[in-house]
Amino acid sequence: MGKAAKHPSDQFHYIKNRIKMLNQVVSTMDADEVDIEDFNRVLDMIQQLQIKMERFKKDWDAE
Repeated sequence: MGKAAKHPSDQFHYIKNRIKMLNQVVSTMDADEVDIEDFNRVLDMIQQLQIKMERFKKDWDAE
């Protein structure tokens, strides 16, 4: 997905982009037609974002 974000501003920029991507995915879904696979896809994206944020938080705490 590109080079590793080491600087806090780069990490935050990465998170902002991931949130925008998540929003785009969710916005394109029709609430009346969403199924469990769609739900699980969104849940997985959120969990992956949480994992990345926890990793970045550890970097910030180490500074």
